[in-house]
Amino acid sequence: MAASQEQAGTWINLQQTFRVIQARIDERLRAETDLSWPEFELLMRLEVAADHPLQMSEIAAQMVGSPSGTTRIADRLEKDGLIARETPRENRRIVLVQLTDQGRKVLGDAQHTFRTTLHETFGSHLADSEVAELRRVLRHLLEKNGAWQEARCNPTLGKPH
Repeated sequence: MAASQEQAGTWINLQQTFRVIQARIDERLRAETDLSWPEFELLMRLEVAADHPLQMSEIAAQMVGSPSGTTRIADRLEKDGLIARETPRENRRIVLVQLTDQGRKVLGDAQHTFRTTLHETFGSHLADSEVAELRRVLRHLLEKNGAWQEARCNPTLGKPH
């Protein structure tokens, strides 16, 4: 059975909505914090992990990115002093990553920019009940496609600033 015209149109609108809002968030993050969306997301996921460093492979899986792409993002963040990477002596095959103090500061500024822009482009146009229903529907779709993973799909995005 093929998708109906309504399903196809809805899918196209979902993609368009994502691209428009994502572009505005990325533009504001770059302008105000010099971070791209993937860089912000990597820092945010490290903050969610709190004081427990994440392995590069865990970060790539959470971000649904390639290991090499995630490494390139981490290279820039490390060069800028926002993260620290370490290879434990007892297991040289893994790389552990954690936020630096500078990374926490930059992330705090970036979270404010993210939340403000998200509210302007998304939250201010929807009632709380609509946001809850949309989240329920998106989770349902992710679960039915075998893609819901708590760490990836339900991170705690830090406290609002």
